[in-house]
Amino acid sequence: MKKKEIRDLIYVSKSQREANCFYSYGIEFYEFMNGVSNRPENLILLKHDFHNENWNQHSRFDYVTKEEINELIEDNVNRYGDFVWVDFSKEADLDTLSSNDIAELLFFSHLARPLTRIPKIRFAYHSHDDGWFNKLYVSDLKDYEDLLANVIPAKLRKLTGRKMNDIPQVVASALLENTNDGLFIDLSRLIKSRAELKIPITTIGHFTDMDKVYDFRDEVREYKLWLVYSQKLWKLIKED
Repeated sequence: MKKKEIRDLIYVSKSQREANCFYSYGIEFYEFMNGVSNRPENLILLKHDFHNENWNQHSRFDYVTKEEINELIEDNVNRYGDFVWVDFSKEADLDTLSSNDIAELLFFSHLARPLTRIPKIRFAYHSHDDGWFNKLYVSDLKDYEDLLANVIPAKLRKLTGRKMNDIPQVVASALLENTNDGLFIDLSRLIKSRAELKIPITTIGHFTDMDKVYDFRDEVREYKLWLVYSQKLWKLIKED
């Protein structure tokens, strides 16, 4: 993958109306796939511009398997505009999709509504301008906890050039809890010293307009929660 600018702002809002649904800014597709544990390898591509896809005659959907997944991850997904996919277990599942299943997938592709019938294993992913807007349904909240635990240090390694451990589960669980109020992590305001890294964290509420979220960079002046990495350990520190 060609080097590109790292998005240094992460916003994650857990939907209050839809179960296991997250809106986010700042997590790109390759970061997502490298950040989740046991990344999915079979994806139905509902909206995309990938050029090495497979085609299922029964459903008339494009898809990729483990044979193409690395190439998809390396591709410039941002140029797709809309990028929508759902994971599935095996290729034979596509041949058993009913008319209602296919209609529901198309409805998700068009309006990002929750899925109930189709063979989604873990993720239903609906994004626009890779890393700018993402609506994600997860089957297991632990997957999103793992994503936060991995993607934040991965960004920091690229931004600082320093080696660091992934975030432990107890800290990742606290970060996930903050998504209930709109987790906002501004990596551009990272405070660095030789001994530690301090990353400011706050909550800003629930938004789906990511232009508004981005504008909060200039509006937020005070942070009372810090994600700190010191002596190879991560911790959350709350200031009064």
